[in-house]
Amino acid sequence: MDILFLGGVFAKDKEEEIYKKSNGTVQAAANALQWNIIEGLDSWNITPIKIINSIFVGSFPNRYKDIYIKSRHWSHTNGANDKDVGFLNLFGVKHMWKAKALSIQILKWAETKNDEKKVIIIYSMHTPFIYAAIKAKQVNPNVHICLICPDLPEYMNPGGKDNKLLSILKSMDKYFMNRFLKMVDSFVFLTKYMEERIAVGTKPWIVMEGIVNTSELIVKQNDEFKKSNEKVVLYTGTLNKAYGIMDLLESFNIITDPSIHLWICGAGDAQVEVEKSSAYDERIKYFGQVSRNTAMKLQSEANLLINPRNNEGEYTKFSFPSKTMEYLLSGTPVLIYKLQGIPEEYYSYIFTIEGIGPIGIASSIERVLKNGRRELKLHGMKARNFVINEKNNKIQAKRIIDLVNEIKTDKVL
Repeated sequence: MDILFLGGVFAKDKEEEIYKKSNGTVQAAANALQWNIIEGLDSWNITPIKIINSIFVGSFPNRYKDIYIKSRHWSHTNGANDKDVGFLNLFGVKHMWKAKALSIQILKWAETKNDEKKVIIIYSMHTPFIYAAIKAKQVNPNVHICLICPDLPEYMNPGGKDNKLLSILKSMDKYFMNRFLKMVDSFVFLTKYMEERIAVGTKPWIVMEGIVNTSELIVKQNDEFKKSNEKVVLYTGTLNKAYGIMDLLESFNIITDPSIHLWICGAGDAQVEVEKSSAYDERIKYFGQVSRNTAMKLQSEANLLINPRNNEGEYTKFSFPSKTMEYLLSGTPVLIYKLQGIPEEYYSYIFTIEGIGPIGIASSIERVLKNGRRELKLHGMKARNFVINEKNNKIQAKRIIDLVNEIKTDKVL
C-alpha cells in the first residue's frame, strides 16, 4: 500500500528543541504512540510510509517560543520522504493555516498515480487533519481514510477552564467534525465506548488501546542504588488536578512509613502544589518535566508505578491512559484505579486501588508494598511479557492494515 501518515509527531532530531521551546505540558505520550504506529506500519510495508506532519505544540507566546513553525523535509528512516508543514502558531489562526497548508501537500500525494492502494492514516480527531484528508479523497475517490481516535475532542482537557470564545470555537469545531467524519472509511478507537459517540454506522472499526515498542525495553535495575529499606512509588505524566494528583500528594500525609518515597515527573496545573509538597516532605522528590527516555529509566528503577486517576466522570469511559502501556513495559508493578476504558484482561497484571481518595491510595500503596521484592519483580515481569507478546507495535500495526484491507480479524464489540 501507499500509506500516508498524517499526524503531529516530533522528528527525532527536533525533539530536544521542541521540549526546550515548550512551556507547560509537552505532547510526549501522543508523540510516543505515533512513533510506535509509524514503526509498526513500516515493518509490514515494502517501502517506508510517508509522513506529512504538523507538529503538536502549544500556541505562541504562552506555550511555545516560536510564532512561526517552519516547513522542512526530513526522513524518518532510509528511503523515506517526509515533510513538516509550517504554520503561524497563533491561537485560532493555526487551525485554519494548518488545514490549508496540509491540503496542498496531501493533494500532491493523492494525484500521484501508482498501482498501490492509497491510504491516509490520521492520528487524532484534529479538524485540520481530517479536512486535508477529505480534500485528497475528493480529488481521488479511491483514497481510503483511516482515523485513529486517541481521545474525543470534548474530553481532551478535563478540568480545564473554558472561556466564551473557546466555547464558541469548540462548538464550531464539533459542527465541522461531525460533517467531516462522514467521509472517513474506517476507525481505530482506544476504547470500545468511543463507538457510541461517533457515527460509525456500518463502517469497520477496531479497538487498539495502546502499543508498546520492544526497542524501548530497559533492563530492570537492581535496588543496590537505594537504601536497603527504601521503596519508591513513581508517577510520570501530566500534573492535572483532574487526574488525581492532589489525592496522591495527600496520601503521603497519611503514609507515615519513612521508607516509602514518592517521585513525580511532569508539568501541569498542579505543579505548584507538587513543588510545595516536595519542599515540605523530604520523601517526595519532584523531577520536573523530563524526557521520555528519562521517565522510562526512572520507571525501571522504582518499586511501584502509580496512576491516581479515578473512575469519576464520564470521560473515563473514553480514555485508556497512555502511561499504562509504558508502565507495564517497564517491568515494575503498576497500581491504578479500575477504569471503564481499560479492558478486563489487563487487571490480571495490574494492582488496583481499593477505596476512593487519599485514604484509598495510601492503604493500597502500603498493601502492595508489603509484598516482598521478589514477588513484586515477578509480578512486574509477568505484566511486561504480556504487553511485549500481545500489544507490540508490529502486532497492532498489522491490525490496522487488516482493517484498511477489510480483512476481518477483529470481532466488533
